[in-house]
Amino acid sequence: MSPLNDWNRLKPDTQLAVDKLLGQLRSGTSTQDLLDSYLYAKKLLAESMQAFIRIGIEERNEAFHDLRKQLHEEIRRRYDGRVPEKYLKVPYGSRVHEELFTLLLQRRGTHVQADLLRVVTADSVHTERRIRELRELGLDIHSSNENGHDVYTLRSLDIDTSFIPTIVGNLIKKDKRLPEARRQAFFNEIGYDPNAAKAR
Repeated sequence: MSPLNDWNRLKPDTQLAVDKLLGQLRSGTSTQDLLDSYLYAKKLLAESMQAFIRIGIEERNEAFHDLRKQLHEEIRRRYDGRVPEKYLKVPYGSRVHEELFTLLLQRRGTHVQADLLRVVTADSVHTERRIRELRELGLDIHSSNENGHDVYTLRSLDIDTSFIPTIVGNLIKKDKRLPEARRQAFFNEIGYDPNAAKAR
């Protein structure tokens, strides 16, 4: 189902839920009924506004995929034949990552509040983790605080390739079946220090 169809489907129920909540706020209804109405309206608002903001997000962001392709080619250029193929991947390519990148790209060079970015994930608590993952790919996303609000800014489409050893090293580190001696050998091969990566 398209975001527009989702929006049209969710909008009437959301309006009713908000109207009910507003009526209860005005009438001084019982605490539990008010909380129940709030939680129901909050859920519908998150889902409907997610659909609304997705209307303006293209199904495929070519810039996102081009940057990932550039990164993958550079990883292969550096490490092909030195570490197994399964570690030469570019992580964090989910639809959520793509949508968050798209919102930042649409507002490139300007501050984007974390609250707005959470709209695309229906107010998920993991939204800012997904943004940090984009930064872990070497994308030029700057974080700061503006008037008490966390904000993110996509400053350019340049990739910081100094993150590449960490990208590959993290994939190696996550392989729990890999013997420790081979893990360390791969770390040495790519110049990856797990302790330094944590500090970064």
